[in-house]
Amino acid sequence: MVHLQPLTLALALTASLLVGPGAVQQAAGPTPAPTPAPSPLPQGAQPVRLDPADFTDRVDNPYLPLAIGARWSYSAPGPDGDVRTEVTVAPGPAVAGIATVAARAQVTDAGGGLVSDQTRWYAQDSAGNVWLLGEAARDYVNGTLTGVDGWRAGTEGAQPGIAMSARPVAGQRWRIGYSRGRAEDSARVLAVDQQVSVPGGAYRDVVAIEQTSPLLRNVRLHRYYAPEVGLVRSETAGSADRTSLVAYRKP
Repeated sequence: MVHLQPLTLALALTASLLVGPGAVQQAAGPTPAPTPAPSPLPQGAQPVRLDPADFTDRVDNPYLPLAIGARWSYSAPGPDGDVRTEVTVAPGPAVAGIATVAARAQVTDAGGGLVSDQTRWYAQDSAGNVWLLGEAARDYVNGTLTGVDGWRAGTEGAQPGIAMSARPVAGQRWRIGYSRGRAEDSARVLAVDQQVSVPGGAYRDVVAIEQTSPLLRNVRLHRYYAPEVGLVRSETAGSADRTSLVAYRKP
């Protein structure tokens, strides 16, 4: 296996949706979070034991709806034209005994060449939290596969994490996923009342989340989730670009 940079935020360097690039230049930026709210959600490398009976592959959390057949189209400016990302949802495999849905993000350059192909597996618990149970990524340069990486909960010490809280509140924190040396992402809710305009529409009551990793200490990813749509914008602090939603198609 050819290993990439740590999978945690590696695709932030290649303009992908799932960890897309950009600048913090929004008109209505996130407000500083207060003292972190108490959270029962997993943190760091904390081991968890999940009961498959408590999960469903019907993911309908309003901030991360993942209905089978749904499609999101994103665009980010690149040096030679726009970088495009298409996200689709299909039935996924069972991971750690839990039925999942698979969200696949394919990133293409201005000429239509494949840059990256990443699939993540999700399930929702009875409280409404959306869990990330693993991911697989493949990167390409000029059509040539240059690296593959991935992890699955329950394999080689990997632990599942939270992709979206059932009830996000400012200051709340959680682990997104944990695979030592590969994926050690954490999330912090910055605000829950943002207004965001992108080519795909104007949205209110948007949740702003900051994603960081000890594996990439100088990278701070800001992601914005709109009710009943999901991710509408993603940007990296200090960069000049951003990834924005162009279209969302329900199944």
